[in-house]
Amino acid sequence: MTKTTKDQAIKYKTQEAASQEKTATEYSGDREQASAELAAVTEYYQKIQGRCIAKPESYADRTARRAAEIAGLKEALSILESETALVQRKKRSFRGTM
Repeated sequence: MTKTTKDQAIKYKTQEAASQEKTATEYSGDREQASAELAAVTEYYQKIQGRCIAKPESYADRTARRAAEIAGLKEALSILESETALVQRKKRSFRGTM
């Protein structure tokens, strides 16, 4: 009777060990899949983060941009002043003929 009990115990423990081995294999496969998904999401996040987070403009870039803007505004002002002078001259010459 002791032999039968021990044989049954060995049988059940062997089945339990096989079941746990199968579960461990499934869990390790799940872990590998989750790790791969995490790596893909992390890579995508890094790409998105580069596009979405504003990078501060350097002082040299700001200075150059503002200098170009000021030069453009000065040029526009000189054009407007010359056009205003031409319009005023035309009005004076038109009034003088009447």
